[in-house]
Amino acid sequence: MENILICQDIIRLYGRGAVSPRCLFKVDLQKAYDTVKWVFLEQMLKAIKIPEKFREWIMQCVTTASYYLSLKENMFANQEFRFYPLCKPMKLSHLLFADDLLMFSKGDAPSMMTILRTFATFSKSPGLKMSQGKTNVYFNGVRSELKKDILQVSGFIEGKLTFKYLGVPIKTTRLNASDCRPLLDKIMSKIRGLGARKLSYADRLVLVKAVLKTFHNYWASMFILPSGIIYRIEFICRNFLWDEGVDYLRTPLVSWEKCCKIWHTYDPPPDSSWYWKKICQVKNLFASAYQQQVWKVQKGCEYTISKGYEHIRIKGYKVYWHPLVWNKLNLPKHSMIAWIYHHNALNLNEKLYKLGISEVDTCYICDDNVETREHLFFDCPYNSKVLEEVKKWSRIDFPNRDLKQRRLSRKDSPMKKGATNAILNAAIYHIWRQRSLSRFENKLLRPESVMNIIKYELRSQLAGDRSKITNVDRGWLDGLSV
Repeated sequence: MENILICQDIIRLYGRGAVSPRCLFKVDLQKAYDTVKWVFLEQMLKAIKIPEKFREWIMQCVTTASYYLSLKENMFANQEFRFYPLCKPMKLSHLLFADDLLMFSKGDAPSMMTILRTFATFSKSPGLKMSQGKTNVYFNGVRSELKKDILQVSGFIEGKLTFKYLGVPIKTTRLNASDCRPLLDKIMSKIRGLGARKLSYADRLVLVKAVLKTFHNYWASMFILPSGIIYRIEFICRNFLWDEGVDYLRTPLVSWEKCCKIWHTYDPPPDSSWYWKKICQVKNLFASAYQQQVWKVQKGCEYTISKGYEHIRIKGYKVYWHPLVWNKLNLPKHSMIAWIYHHNALNLNEKLYKLGISEVDTCYICDDNVETREHLFFDCPYNSKVLEEVKKWSRIDFPNRDLKQRRLSRKDSPMKKGATNAILNAAIYHIWRQRSLSRFENKLLRPESVMNIIKYELRSQLAGDRSKITNVDRGWLDGLSV
């Protein structure tokens, strides 16, 4: 990431008039193993009977090769070499990562020729040469005659900005929507690769946070992305979460605003650079929290990133049932369905019938009453038996009409509270699962069998650390052992 930020800053003034001459060489190194498959190489080593330990060493060196480019000794000894503007204090002349090499200098003949001679010496040493079709040189403020001489001597091709470096676009202006198209393509290709699998809500949620958002975070750590691209990424992630695809035409079960809080956009000051406008917008957000350079939001506390985020984020109402759903002992698939249950967003027949999706509004299990949340989880004879089995096994006193009204005793240990919440979530999940089996596969398990599945799924959660619990709670947990 540091290489990209340095490169972005180096080419910042490219294309502007009245700047000192400067030059940047972008070289793609062609290595021997670019044209040799590593599997073939390993097979050949086996064929000539190289010992296994040596084969492992050789393949480790080939597949994880890294090279260090040292230009300082030869180049800096040359009194004619002049550094790229702003690079002299750091003595910075090149950036190398994997097979991507950037070299830069002042845009005069002695400096550019010194760069080319040093690179030619480097190429002969480890046998690394440039890929002719991927190597370019970028001039700014350099005379046309000198350009022609450098291009003729080096064999490079004069490039035009924008160019790609380490997978991201490098340009002199801010990114627009077309520049960010590779980011969207990466996210959508990942989704299409995952779309062939049947994933639960919990699986998709993990993939959104751990995989899809990683691409966005990588780009956002270096660039300020256009608001349209950020909206498109949220659109793609939202559709994948609810429907495993990119295009989603149905209404999500829970609104995206409830899934994540987004930052509002603000009008930047009109008389400064684009990047400074963005910095000032963030500064203005914190202006009300400071008084004479002292953090005043929480008296006696120093500023931290978490406190700053808490100050500027959009705050929604706090629900009292969140410990029940987002509890570390819960299985992710149980938490996801329980979360949708507490938002009253399950696709029950009462709702589907009003929307014209379902032909009936009655319960799929008992076919007796309108399928509301209260009926399905409390009045349906089958599910009432499931809850009775759970009560008998766990000795938990369920509330009459709403599972989120469950109150835990203050004397209960954290382990017992977590186990109780895990059991409640498991009951919600499996009641909904039996309803789905009845609808889509026309089958239904016995309540005792459902209870056995719950016991099996929670066996590891209920066997956690019991060193800090009371004897009463330990006896209760021992009674739950399968």
